[in-house]
Amino acid sequence: MASAKKKDDAGSPDNSDEFKATKWRVGVVQMTSCSDPEKNIKFAQFMCEEASKQGVKMVCFPENFAFMGLSSIESQKFSQPLNGKVISEYCQLAKKFGLFLSLGGFQEKRPNRPKIHNTHILVDPSGSIVGKYRKAHLFDVDVPNGQSFRESAFTEPGKSMALARTPLGNFGITMYCSLRRAGANILLIPAAFAMKTGRAHWEVLLRARAIENQCYVIAAAQCGKHNVDRYHNETKKAPRESYGDACVIDPWGTVIARGVEGTPGLSVATIDLLHVRKIRRAMPVADHRRADIYAKFKDGT
Repeated sequence: MASAKKKDDAGSPDNSDEFKATKWRVGVVQMTSCSDPEKNIKFAQFMCEEASKQGVKMVCFPENFAFMGLSSIESQKFSQPLNGKVISEYCQLAKKFGLFLSLGGFQEKRPNRPKIHNTHILVDPSGSIVGKYRKAHLFDVDVPNGQSFRESAFTEPGKSMALARTPLGNFGITMYCSLRRAGANILLIPAAFAMKTGRAHWEVLLRARAIENQCYVIAAAQCGKHNVDRYHNETKKAPRESYGDACVIDPWGTVIARGVEGTPGLSVATIDLLHVRKIRRAMPVADHRRADIYAKFKDGT
């Protein structure tokens, strides 16, 4: 008789033995995207080449990896369906180099809808899309003494979370805590953080997500000033600038890889799923969840 599947002490299936590799290398990208998609994909190809030389199994790209324009109008004009030319080219990169690619987020166009989605895509080494997450919480903010952002003006929010089960592990393609209970052991959090909020919040938020979910966090990031010449020639405004600090964080909250400040490039770290199991067994925090109380908040009582 087959033995029952073990469970870790946090109440989730202990399925680390089911993965083809419990220890593997990931590359997290820091880049300065622009409004020229060809330049962006050439940089992506270079990153994949470098990753394959270092024995990396997965490369993670940041939000706006394929296009960073000057306005929401440009983002809408650039947008394409996921089976369009741009994503097809990135899927070919995954297939060419035999890599998993985390591509997030992309300006996804959907039929008969006035707004686009900001969509994070996971592609496997065969070039197939195996997971996608449409950003649910949009960035609408007035930074004190800074810039204003209204992502909701041109972006339609998604309505669900995403968990992709792969031979490398279970990837939460979002930052929500409930994915820990759904079986995620790695959270993919691509971003294009502004400078002011990045300095104040970026690392502390990522480390908190890693610790509270007892997951690895892989956070690709945009960095530096975008479209400098176009901003100067066409708008006379200061160019958009992204904070950067692409990093990988382990389930204990330790930063184990980090990009060079303000410099595009690839940082490599080792993911060890047995380390996730060890931490969850030593500190079974998920056992302390009070679903009976959470349900009251959900019901509005």
